[in-house]
Amino acid sequence: MAEGPDISPILNLLEDARDAGRCAEAAAALRVLSQLRPENLQVKAALARALFGAGLWQEAWDAYEVRFDLMPEVFTKVTRPGPNGPEAMPIWRGGALPESLLVMGEQGLGDTIQFARFLPMLRARGVRVHAVLDPRVMKLLAPVLEGIDARPGGEAGRIHGVKAWLPLLNLPRALGLRPQYYQGRIPYLAAEPERVARWRQRIGDQGFRIGIVWQGNPKAPVDRNRSVPLAVFAPIAALRGARLFALQKGPGEDTEAPFALDRLGPEMDNGPDWFLDTAAAIMALDLVVTVDTAVLHLAGALGRPALMLTHGRNSDWRWQYGREDTVWY
Repeated sequence: MAEGPDISPILNLLEDARDAGRCAEAAAALRVLSQLRPENLQVKAALARALFGAGLWQEAWDAYEVRFDLMPEVFTKVTRPGPNGPEAMPIWRGGALPESLLVMGEQGLGDTIQFARFLPMLRARGVRVHAVLDPRVMKLLAPVLEGIDARPGGEAGRIHGVKAWLPLLNLPRALGLRPQYYQGRIPYLAAEPERVARWRQRIGDQGFRIGIVWQGNPKAPVDRNRSVPLAVFAPIAALRGARLFALQKGPGEDTEAPFALDRLGPEMDNGPDWFLDTAAAIMALDLVVTVDTAVLHLAGALGRPALMLTHGRNSDWRWQYGREDTVWY
């Protein structure tokens, strides 16, 4: 069968319209385009982004399930033990609650920190919850994992008695939550008091203390729309009384700074459990200024003041367009 005409120019125009803040218009056109090209996953993904930008959350969550097809290696391997070996497990998309439920972590560490807040809501409704999460943040997430069978990745197929599963980012939709309830109870994470005391002593109490992060994972496709040169922070460093502290870990942490920048040292989060020291350091700071990384979600989960740097129109779907606040924190 011959393929239809190339729609990439139309798709690019509609993405530009969304980036310009015309999200509802872009969504209306993308709905039509999605009906004309139901097999085109990029159109469906663009529709989801436009719907989120327009604040049409319920329809956006439905459209966002396109990620199941975009990342089949993540979403097609969820099985449970059966009498004749592993068998496929049904997805719970809302409605009557199953007796037991497996929640699968997905995507990045920031996504896990952001959406883990919804796990206690399942338990509060009487569900026996199993969660398979990135082991690097399981200790950090201990406050929201109380009473939950949390296991590291790779163990989904070993959990017996599970009736259904769902991806972590499906929780707001499946629970039927409206955006005004996304915040839940803030803070929902807490730093260890002993670590906080240690980092307070290390950081001190002089000046206005600002933690900064300038780079995300360079391997992530979205990184070109979030990372910034370290020099971008120079005007902040020039403010009277400002003291800047690097919360950057991994790629970019050795970048030379054109201003006074306190490196918190190699001992910060140098073990298998990530962000424990970062969380404690954030509690000792007055403000966090960061690009769109896990540290931003960590500051929000701790209830600490934070500002996000964006590349303007190309911010991620969850922040919507033209807002100076967020429904999440």
